[in-house]
Amino acid sequence: MNYKQLRTLYKKEIMDVLRDKKTVFTMIVLPIILYPILFLVGAQIMTMINKQQEEQTYHIAYDGVSDERRQELNDWIAGDEDDFDYIIEEVESNHPKQDLEDENIDAYITVAETEEQVIYEIHYLFSVTNSSNVSDMLKDEIDAFARKKAEENAEAAGLNVTKMLYPVTTKMVNLSSGESAVGSILGGIIPFLLITSILLGSMYPAIDATAGEKERGTLETLLTLPIGNMELIMSKFLSVATLAVVSVFMNVVSMGFVAGYLYATISSFSEAANEFHIESFIPAILISVVCIMAFALLMSAVVMCVCAFAKSFKEANNYVTPLTLVVMLTGYIGLIPNVELDSATALIPVVNICLLMKNLLVFKYNFDLILLVLLSNIIYAFIAIWFLSKIYNSESILFGESMSGMKLFERRKNLKKGTLPSIQDGMLILVVALLLLAYVGGIMSLKQPVVGAIVPQLFLGLLPILACVYIKGDAKKIFSLNVPHGKDIVGAVCLLLGAGSVSQLMLNLLEMWFPNSSQGVNEQFSVLLKDVPFVPAVLLIALVPAVCEELMFRGYLFTAFRQKMNITKAILIVSVLFGISHLSLSRFLPTALIGTSLAYAAYKADSIVVSALMHFLNNAFSTFILYYGNQFPILNEEHSGLPLVIGMVAVAGFFIPLGIRILNIQKK
Repeated sequence: MNYKQLRTLYKKEIMDVLRDKKTVFTMIVLPIILYPILFLVGAQIMTMINKQQEEQTYHIAYDGVSDERRQELNDWIAGDEDDFDYIIEEVESNHPKQDLEDENIDAYITVAETEEQVIYEIHYLFSVTNSSNVSDMLKDEIDAFARKKAEENAEAAGLNVTKMLYPVTTKMVNLSSGESAVGSILGGIIPFLLITSILLGSMYPAIDATAGEKERGTLETLLTLPIGNMELIMSKFLSVATLAVVSVFMNVVSMGFVAGYLYATISSFSEAANEFHIESFIPAILISVVCIMAFALLMSAVVMCVCAFAKSFKEANNYVTPLTLVVMLTGYIGLIPNVELDSATALIPVVNICLLMKNLLVFKYNFDLILLVLLSNIIYAFIAIWFLSKIYNSESILFGESMSGMKLFERRKNLKKGTLPSIQDGMLILVVALLLLAYVGGIMSLKQPVVGAIVPQLFLGLLPILACVYIKGDAKKIFSLNVPHGKDIVGAVCLLLGAGSVSQLMLNLLEMWFPNSSQGVNEQFSVLLKDVPFVPAVLLIALVPAVCEELMFRGYLFTAFRQKMNITKAILIVSVLFGISHLSLSRFLPTALIGTSLAYAAYKADSIVVSALMHFLNNAFSTFILYYGNQFPILNEEHSGLPLVIGMVAVAGFFIPLGIRILNIQKK
């Protein structure tokens, strides 16, 4: 790498970004003023709400309550004995229900009496704020009134009030330090704010460095200069990453000022605050900053990869919007209770940073997990950079069709017969199919689990067919609807035996990271297929997915990717999407591996029939184990013993090369 060229290009990229005053404001000025404004406005709003509730007069009415009971209850509410400061007044109402619905009153009370009890019923409107508030207030007042009455009755009977009414009570003893208590509150909020600011801080420089260059027409000029492609990519990445890191620093400093102000303010009013040692957070802050910087590198690379597909600033904003939503929604993980940082969650981007900071703020220092989070983000960043380099090496991606060229968005009469799907078309129908799979399947599963699991699978097969019809595509070419040769079937089965063995070994290995994951999946299928005979189960679990998923992945999607990139990349990308679509982190790699073997066989045989057969056999074998695995203990072992492992390695080592060799035999 030519470091002199890299330094020159880096300086050029930084200057290009800094010339845009809007970007400077978003990255540097906004973080400094944002958090103080949020704090001051939020504090002011809370003060106003509390003051309004303290000064608010609530109006209630009675319906069918005797004058004696009304007076007694009103006197209790107005008195100071209950330690409540609610301002509640009685108003006369001939039609309290109608007045409540018209919001002329906030609530009304009726009474039901038995020989032993007087039951006050509070009628209110949950959807009206004042009515909902006063209902809680009235419940507090009446509960306190009930306790007072019980104590008076016990005293009148000559009983010991404490012994009879309160023989058992509780006392809460909080052993957490004040710092831990504050950290637990901030642990869900601070990570979300930081990852959002990092995303925003890297977004505009990334858009400017990629889509902005295309829109200005300067990218072509850069590519014609005597500079290396890697120098160009690294200069853009480093400039975006630098600005993202600056954004991190500015956000941390701004939050620090707010925290210092809060600490100084509370200390001036409370002596207990002097026991709070804010300096105890320094190690947590330093570790968080280092890991956040690694995360900033990752987000910079990812955003650049997304924006590199766009041809204009506006289009890049559209592409980044889904990424923003995913990152922000994932950032809420810190607010979900009982989700802990472990060896599995430490590998999930965004999730690992949020959970790590949540741990650090309550002084949980697990340095193995800290290192895992740090390394995983750095590795993911390098993968994203590598992918970005591939994008910049592909003129068809850099200067090819954009989302505006999607066939599915064009008028059908403008499409030519035999049109092939674009990558964007394939991704769109995949996302729509998966959404339908989730929503429709979820609704159907509530009443009919089997129907809910199978029927939505049809969307995976139906949508590609409908898309093919709309774009006037050649179904035989798009879906590779060719009759396979006998040698292709033999080679495919051999390849499946080898790939299936490796997949099972992966599952056994991943059990150490995701304990009981396989058992959980098996239990779900056992419940799903309860009372379903074996043959119908094979048709539902093996045949339907084998047809529908192949039409989507090894048909429509594979064709879309094949025409835009070399076959190796197309197979890998489609296999990754195949693994992701099964929505199981523990089974992602094994599923993607099976998907790779299916795509390779379909490509070599030029027939989707081959991959559909492999898919069917794989699922049918799993169904067989589910029904009859207990009769073959060796097939049902969750953690394979050494002999079985050796046997599976031998099977994989023999059948994978054999299958590949047979599939590569030239057809006569």
